[in-house]
Amino acid sequence: MISRRTSLGLIAGAAFTSAARTEALLADNSRDDSWTESQEGLLNALMKLRAALDDRLTLEWFKGVVYGIVDSAMTPLFTINAVAFAFYERAESGDFRGRRIEVTYHGDLERNQPIEHFVNPYTGRTVAVSLSRTPLQEAVIGRNGLVMPARIGPLRVKAETRLGPGLVNAERCWVRLDTRSTLFAEGIKVPVNEYGESMSYAGKSRDVADPAILAAPCQISYTNAMSWRPWLGMEGRPGHTMTVASGEKCESLGAVPRDLADFVRYRHPDLAGDARAVLSENAPQID
Repeated sequence: MISRRTSLGLIAGAAFTSAARTEALLADNSRDDSWTESQEGLLNALMKLRAALDDRLTLEWFKGVVYGIVDSAMTPLFTINAVAFAFYERAESGDFRGRRIEVTYHGDLERNQPIEHFVNPYTGRTVAVSLSRTPLQEAVIGRNGLVMPARIGPLRVKAETRLGPGLVNAERCWVRLDTRSTLFAEGIKVPVNEYGESMSYAGKSRDVADPAILAAPCQISYTNAMSWRPWLGMEGRPGHTMTVASGEKCESLGAVPRDLADFVRYRHPDLAGDARAVLSENAPQID
């Protein structure tokens, strides 16, 4: 039988241990969120989650739905399925400079099967759906966010970008990257295209705080608003599209959802075969 004195001793010891653990946890948390207080810390967190602090090849994939927005009414149009291949190296300036290509296809809302034609609910017309593969170009990420090129082909680019804020809640953390870009054609004051996106990268707070970890598992939330895609044939109708999607960062095509990975293998065999070699080809640089 345990005596009353022994019981009180056990209770006091347990209380002391619990208090010590709580104090240690609070101390760990105070260290784990220190990266949120500086742009350098935010940049390192972003790169650990979005890609890596070293030059390994990483992939970002996401799947979601594209909505038409007219007079605040949301109309689901089709799905979006995208995967980006990239690698980065840290420059002397502290920026991360790398190469990136993103491929995208749209699917039907019922089964997410790739579609080649789409009946526009606003016009009633059937339009040809455009597959997307961004051109190979240098990608630069700095303390203030994405560094956008001054031109994309014949179009002039005006861009605003913001890195942060960062958030830590116990074992989880998040860092946000917002970008808004407006494209202009020569001699035309009205924008050809307007695009805004917000990407939230989520991972484990200890992974981000640990200097020995160069790349951390990551979940991605993606939202964008942009002008009507040209192939929709909206012909000046008011409104725009909004995309809501989610996905992950990974390090191989085998970790990408099967339907999206199969699309890459079929439509983009060069990226499926040796993405690193494709990304290492000559690409336009951002000054």
